Amino acid sequence: MPAGTPHHLPVTIRVARSDADLRKVLAVRAAAAGGAGAQAAAATPETWDQRSNATLLLAESRMGGQAVGSLRILASERGRLAIEDRIDLPAALKAGSVAEASRLAVRPGRDATLVRLMLCKAFHRYCLAAQVDTMLIAVRETAARQYEWLGFRDPQSGPLRFAPDGHGAATHRLMALGVFEAHERSLQAGHPLHDFFFVERHPEIDLLTAVGGRGAGRAAERGANLPDHARIAAQLQEVAIV
Repeated sequence: MPAGTPHHLPVTIRVARSDADLRKVLAVRAAAAGGAGAQAAAATPETWDQRSNATLLLAESRMGGQAVGSLRILASERGRLAIEDRIDLPAALKAGSVAEASRLAVRPGRDATLVRLMLCKAFHRYCLAAQVDTMLIAVRETAARQYEWLGFRDPQSGPLRFAPDGHGAATHRLMALGVFEAHERSLQAGHPLHDFFFVERHPEIDLLTAVGGRGAGRAAERGANLPDHARIAAQLQEVAIV
């Protein structure tokens, strides 16, 4: 599809590649969490952040570089998905390549909605470049309607609900969206964000040079607590259509 005129936005998106970047991700999670206990827990790296199939996206303000959002992507072709610890994926999802987005965190502020949408677009662009078949998310049941508005649906005939901690009430719901289906569905529905996601060119979303550019292969610049993204970046460079 043809790219539109560049739209310069006040936020940039890139891949976290150092311990300093990881600290920024954790700071955003803590700021987005509610209560002191939740903030303390959010300030600690999770095991899933350090898996070899994990990619952490970092949103930063163009004014001052403050971290304002983050998102974690787990690729099924390079390892296990976090959601698989809670439910058995439908056969259709197991048969293809899947990327799971989780730990979406946005710092409260004037641009919070824009940051959230840019991280969603970055997730889709990552999946396009990595030739992923399906985008997967697990959301609170109360927020499901927001993601239905973006095109996500139940991956089977009925909702797949689960308890995030493995116990208690099933408060979360698994939802999926085909990577290429997203464009067609948005176009046919005349979605008000169609141009934002599929026409406008946003150079602020840079998923390639952040990890595949100058010096990306130098161990000294890579965070000890993050996966080595150099090989991932090389693969994205080969198939990039973003």
